[in-house]
Order: sequence, then C-alpha cells, then structure tokens
Amino acid sequence: MSDGSVFINQNLLWPVILVGLVLWGVFIWKEWSQRKERRFWVKLVAAFLAIVSLVMIVVRPSTLQKSTSGKGIVLTEGYRPAQLDSLKSIYKRIQIEEYTKGTPLSILKDVDSLFLLGQGLAPFDVWRLQDKPIAFMGGKKIEGWTTISHENKIPFREKLHLNAKHSNPKTGHWAILADNGGNPLDSVPFEEVDEQLIQLNAKPKASGQFIYRLLEKNDEGEIISNEPLPVQVVDGKPLKILMVNTFPTFETKYLKNFLTDKGHQVMARTQLTKGKYKFEYFNGASNPIYGFTEENLKEYDLLVIDTDSYIALGRSSKEAMEEAMRIHGLGVFIQPNESLFRLTQRLSPFQFNRDFITEITLGVPVQSAQKYPFEFKNDVRTQKIMIDSVQVAAYVPMEKGKIGATVLQNTYQLVLDGSEAMYANIWTQILKSITKEQEQKIAWKAITETPRINEPFEFEVRTSMNGIEVATDEGVHIPLIQNSLVPSKWKGVKYPRKSGWNTIKVSNDTVSKFSYFVFDKNQRKSITLSERLKTNYWEFGAQKDFKRIASSSHKELEPISPIWFYMILLLFLGWLWLEPKLDN
Repeated sequence: MSDGSVFINQNLLWPVILVGLVLWGVFIWKEWSQRKERRFWVKLVAAFLAIVSLVMIVVRPSTLQKSTSGKGIVLTEGYRPAQLDSLKSIYKRIQIEEYTKGTPLSILKDVDSLFLLGQGLAPFDVWRLQDKPIAFMGGKKIEGWTTISHENKIPFREKLHLNAKHSNPKTGHWAILADNGGNPLDSVPFEEVDEQLIQLNAKPKASGQFIYRLLEKNDEGEIISNEPLPVQVVDGKPLKILMVNTFPTFETKYLKNFLTDKGHQVMARTQLTKGKYKFEYFNGASNPIYGFTEENLKEYDLLVIDTDSYIALGRSSKEAMEEAMRIHGLGVFIQPNESLFRLTQRLSPFQFNRDFITEITLGVPVQSAQKYPFEFKNDVRTQKIMIDSVQVAAYVPMEKGKIGATVLQNTYQLVLDGSEAMYANIWTQILKSITKEQEQKIAWKAITETPRINEPFEFEVRTSMNGIEVATDEGVHIPLIQNSLVPSKWKGVKYPRKSGWNTIKVSNDTVSKFSYFVFDKNQRKSITLSERLKTNYWEFGAQKDFKRIASSSHKELEPISPIWFYMILLLFLGWLWLEPKLDN
C-alpha cells in the first residue's frame, strides 16, 4: 500500500527543474525554424519527456510503503534448544542473535518484536529492549544455590545466621558452613525435594574481615560447589539496657540472661511491694532508677518494660520516657500480656485485631512458637518486624526513638525445647529493630547485591556533609549524583577491577570507609541466573504463546527503480537523433 510519493533528493528538486527548463528552452530556440511543421511539436514533446526523465534520475522519486520488519530471537544463557527449534519451525527465516553481556544487539535495527529465550539479560542491559514488544520464554530450570542471605556485618559475639535455598538437591549430599580454611562449623544433609531451605550458624571467634564458605559435598566427600560468604565482624559497643517489671516472670528471666550473655550492660528493676524494688546489675551496670526522668533515661539504649509497669507510669514518668525517645533516640519495648491488647487508643501506641491464632511456625526445620490471639492493625505509622516472612512484632517511630511490642508469648519455651538458635534469632531481630540507633556521620549502603569485576556496582551514601568526594583505594574519584528530594543522599557507580575485598572512602574523612566484596565470574553463578530470571520476568512478563506477538507495521521510503527513467530517456533521445535522418 502506497501513501503518495516523495523525492529522496528533495533539496535538488528546484535547481534541477530550473536547469531542465533552460535545456528545454534551448531546444525550442534551436528548433524554432520548424515551428510551422507538425514534426516541431512532436520533437518538443519528446524533448520534454527526455528532460523530465533526466530530472527524475537526479531527484530519485520514492513512495512511502507499509513495511513489516518481522520477528527476531535473542538467545541468552540457559535457553532450551527444543524451544528454539519450535520457533524456527514456525518462522522459517527468523533472525537469531546470541546475547553477550554489555554488548549492543545488532538485531534490534532489523526487527520490531523479539522472542527472548533463556534466563534473560543482565539487569544493567534490560533497558536495551524497552522499546520493543518482548515475548520472554524463560529457560532451563536452575539447579544449585538460588538464594544465599546473611548479614554482611555482624557484631563480635553475635552469631552468623545463614539462610539459603538449593534447587534440586541430591540425597546423600551435604550443605556445610566452613571457615576460610575449610573447617566445618555447621552442616545439614540434603533431602529429596524440589527446593530445600537451609539454615546454618556459626559464631566468629574474632573481629575483622572474614570469608566463610558454603560448601556442597557429595557422599564421597568431594566438593561439588564452593561459595564465598564475605562477613565483617565488628567490635560492637555493648548496649545499656534498663529492664522494669512489676514482678519476676520466666519470660523476663530468660530475656535478661540472653542479653547479659551477649555482653550488654543490664540493670533490672523488679517491684517487691509498693515503693520497694529489687535491683540487679550485670556487666558493669550501676545506679538504681526509681522514677523516670529525661536525664536518667537518656544514657540508655533500650528500655524493656512490662505492660503493667507501662500502664502504672505516672504522668511525669511517661512524659520523661517520651522525651527520651523523641530527643535522645531511646528505644522502648513493651513486654505484652493480655492487658496490652485491651488498652484504648489514648493509652497505647498500638491497636490490635483479634485473629484467634495462638501458634505460628518459623524457621527451617519448622518450629512452633506461641502467640497471643491478636495481630497488629495496619496503619501508616506502625512498622512491621518480620521473621521468615511472618510478622512477630512492630514498632512506632517517635522522632529519633521507637516504641515497640510483640504478639509472641512464652518464647522461653523455645529454649526449654532446645531451640536456642530460634530464640536468639527472634529477640535479636526484635530488639535490633527498636534499640537506639547509633548516630553516624556517614552511612553507606550497597545497592548492587552481587558485585562483579568490570560490572557496575551501585552504592548509596548518606551524610550531612556538603560537597563530599568519594574515591577508591587508588585515589580515583567517583562522580556522585545528589538526590533532589533528600539532599543528604548521594548515589554513585563503581566498576571494580579486582575480586575480593574492595574499599571506597570519603576523601575528606579517611575514617569513614566502606568495604564490599567483589565476586569473580564463577562464584554465585546460579544465584545470579536466578536473580536475572526474576528481573526479566518482572520486566517482560511470562509469554508462553509463540504467536501472540504480531509484527508492527511502519512506513519506509521505497525508491522507484531508475531503470524506467533511463529507458524513457534513451528512447526519446534515440528518436530525436534518428528523426532528422528519417526525414532526409
């Protein structure tokens, strides 16, 4: 279908027409003596048509034609050959190109829609296909580790908790957490399931930068896979914790023992009778507290108070506690009992719904924990505290501080049942979320989860400093982009040149350094493919029908073949040359 004609050499149209008219005028002047003869008018028309053909040869007339570019196939790592054969049988001459990370796709200029086979494009290359209709077909099932999660930085004396998923585990194989020398610290046997959740733990013996190992071994002791686990163990400052109770409970006793075993300074106050208290001091804590004031609370990082003591607080004590939260960042945790869930909105920072569930399951292997038959109401201020995708607690920000509570009860029963690791994980996550945050002049955050050599590593830095400059160990400065909405937030991109531990720092603050681990191309390979697959499904969706993408139409200039104009030109020039001879 045509939409009219245009000239490719449109800029030459009028100059060529003028030249043509001049030539025709010269011809008319030359033949003017024959104007009374019929042959004059015939030659005049022949000359005009020859000149018009010559003009057309120069300006190149073309027509706008509807054109269909067609489909193409992009092959990425892990594509299924059978799927490719099916597409080739449907589209006989379909264009195919293999994707290379970081390299532009030449096929894009020739097609208008694509079938994407395999695990997909690297996240930093996804933008290349954003202007094309894509049918993402997926690829082979990923085998091996698909998820490995752990804290990259942990305080000394805290345990390293590793959570991982393995796809298609083989019976007889073992998952082993080992130190850098290969010495096993914890292990779990594989089971015959489609995907197995693995939990392993280890307790660092010193502070510093360490590379633990997640090994997969077969029944003969051969190492099948070896994944590095980079961890920074820091000398954490012990917290100052105040515990206030109206009477002793097992829950308070076990929580107090847990905190003191971690090396925190704990001062516990238990009410004996009205106005009389029993004080206990652990790990250097001192100075009894009878009534709350802003002055005596500001030195504490965390206040653990039971519901009855919280309700019984006088007006001045409650105001002092709230001031300590707002101004000094105090974290307050309310130990629940049935009374907490019946408090009115005026007396409690939380509101609850009754859900009639008295038990939840957590961890791998699954373990049960008791809870009150309530759940937190969702509102804008309440922030969830999750463990294994299950909400176990929540907190409400109070300017610099926080106040929180939990729906769990009798967690000490986990210790009695031999589940000390689960107990520790629960209370570490809850109290870590509520405790006073240490003020940092500069805060770093890695955006890229798995940094690799010569690939973009994105990071974020927050600081109140003006005009900061970030540089590498070699002194190379990294450009930063300031967030327009949050001026204290900056973002940068670094392309690491070496594997292992790398460091970046703020040039005018040499103390504030940020260490991150760069993996080589053979490490975390299955995890990278799994994350890439998720990214591509998120971007392009899952398409299973080969024929659902229709090629789009667009208009292209299709030049008219000049052979026709050459034939007309030669025909009439030949006749003009032959005509005088025929007349003679």
